[in-house]
Amino acid sequence: MKIDINGRREFIKNSGLILGILSIDNNFIITNEGGVANQELLKKLSIINDSKIKPLLNRQISDPNSRWDGGVKDIFQVPNAHSSMNFIIKLCSAFISPYSKFYQSNKLENAMNNAIKCIVSVQHEDGTIDLHSTNFHSTPDTAFFVNYLSPVYLTLKNLNQPRLENLIINFEIFLKNTSKCLLVGGAHTANHRWVICSALARINSFFPSPKLIERIGVWLNEGIDLDPDGQYSEKSVGSYSPICNEMFITMGRLLNRNDLLNVARKNLDMTLYYIQPRGEVLSNASGRDDSNNISDVASYYFSYLYFSHLDKNPVYAAVCHFIESNLTDKLISYIPYLYENQFLLNKRVSPTKFPTSYYKRFKHSGVFRIRQSNFDVSIIENNLTFLTLIKGSAVLQSLRLGSTFFGSRGQFTAENIEVNRNKVTLTKSIKHGYFQPFPEDKIIGDGVYSKMPREHRKLSEPQVLNYKVIITLLDKKTEVALEVVGTNNVLVSLEMNFREGGKLSGVISDQNRPYSYFLKDGWGTYSKDGSVISFGPGKIEHQWGTMRGMEEKPFGNTVYINGHTPFKHIVKFY
Repeated sequence: MKIDINGRREFIKNSGLILGILSIDNNFIITNEGGVANQELLKKLSIINDSKIKPLLNRQISDPNSRWDGGVKDIFQVPNAHSSMNFIIKLCSAFISPYSKFYQSNKLENAMNNAIKCIVSVQHEDGTIDLHSTNFHSTPDTAFFVNYLSPVYLTLKNLNQPRLENLIINFEIFLKNTSKCLLVGGAHTANHRWVICSALARINSFFPSPKLIERIGVWLNEGIDLDPDGQYSEKSVGSYSPICNEMFITMGRLLNRNDLLNVARKNLDMTLYYIQPRGEVLSNASGRDDSNNISDVASYYFSYLYFSHLDKNPVYAAVCHFIESNLTDKLISYIPYLYENQFLLNKRVSPTKFPTSYYKRFKHSGVFRIRQSNFDVSIIENNLTFLTLIKGSAVLQSLRLGSTFFGSRGQFTAENIEVNRNKVTLTKSIKHGYFQPFPEDKIIGDGVYSKMPREHRKLSEPQVLNYKVIITLLDKKTEVALEVVGTNNVLVSLEMNFREGGKLSGVISDQNRPYSYFLKDGWGTYSKDGSVISFGPGKIEHQWGTMRGMEEKPFGNTVYINGHTPFKHIVKFY
């Protein structure tokens, strides 16, 4: 059998992709370990990545008099280290791939070298770089750099090409300098600790030092913030959870610590039940900015792929197959990871299926996940959004409840929860009123109200409002029974926010706000790409949607069902 991939016979000699190659045909690489790696994914990713190269090259700064010579600007025309790093990653992904039309291009080599030289020149004496939008002399952001550039550095170094010597030297100058801050620097957030630890493990694998290992131990000594459900403390399913998984995998493999690999495994097991139709993941319960974003499972690809090989896990393999088939364009950033961890290109265990029919409660995370194929419901405790519903392409992004009861106190978030088979009951009770004169013996005398706090004043004319929301889960149907009682004549509003891009019917327009509607009576529908969510019956006793005290309405089309206390109404979704 001839050794030939698209006419690139130099592949085996120069790429360093697979060790111990016996033979190659147009579809597979066969290794002496019995693995078979289908190259179609790399071909697809290379084509996607190639489309970005020329525009990127046009954005590189060429000005010997500039501090940012060789760097790259962001969309706001601000030169910065992060844009320069992403530039290097994309160029490297093309340079190392025999399926790229830029394969081992001298132009890309020179551009990468200029970019890494720029990063070295803007690196501070203390080893840090800046995240120009918010963090300066930032150890955590430097740690991210180490983690994202290390696969690039290793892959280029493993090519063993003398012409890359200067490029490799500049990478090593940057990486060695980072140890200055990694050994002493601090963090802002929970996930930063693990990003720093992973970076320390990376640097130690290149330039071993007991001090680096000791610093990892200091951070790990705080304890790992993983709850019994398998969720990290930030609950950032759409952003930082997959990052944490990658960091624990890096630490686990480089430090030979299976206990750290188990941290990632536990989160991945939980995340199987956070996957929604079309590959999205539930992010509404996040404690970080991804709570307002639409996220998908592609960011977990490397972690699922790693363990599908290491553990021969067929369920994880099924997730990988789904991502590769449906979210291919989200994977180009993983090209250097695939070349760094070459065994990931071998044949993995045959996939089975990941869960698509279940009723799961994650008690410690405050989340219920219910899925029946393409019908998906999430119930979230202690969150303004207490329910989301997906039916194929149609998405009820958020269900929220509010009232005009003493400002923001009227926005409903569940304080208590009861579960009885297929019924979930969320409740909240609010008491507020007015405050009597400050005790005479505590008065300072300058009349400053803030110096006379309410906790020292007696509450009078107390008003009470009690919320009860009973969610009944039926076969591909959901019933939400609402009860808001106590103080009378309080305005109440149920807010149903549907994702942008669909079509509403059966509703009337809000004359005061765009993309805002009311369901007066009967039933409404929201449809998108052939999927339909029906909801109702409606009720409209007033036409004030986002009332005083309620959070601003989300993006998309929002429908309101409105009334006054005592308010009792049942809304069904199917």
